[in-house]
Amino acid sequence: MLITISTPTLSIADKQFLTTAVKQSNADLSVVCVSDGVYAPKIESTFFEKLTNSGKEESPFSLAFIDSDASSRGATLPDYATPITSRELAALSAKHIHWITLS
Repeated sequence: MLITISTPTLSIADKQFLTTAVKQSNADLSVVCVSDGVYAPKIESTFFEKLTNSGKEESPFSLAFIDSDASSRGATLPDYATPITSRELAALSAKHIHWITLS
């Protein structure tokens, strides 16, 4: 599943959804922060730290952000978030059948 986050803050429902998705042991999950969503890992840092630490070691969960979006906004992201290019986002989009946008 590919989840894109385009908002800097997450609702309680968004957080519950992300937590449940990460806890599913068989979920191939990629979360990508885009547009103003690149601020989310910094604004919601406590939530994302818990989320990345709660994922099982074998879980393929990853948190990424579009590097050009972060650069154009002057956003600094935590070390556990991986910068990717738009081309890499396109590859993730092709890989995942299910897409969800949190905005």
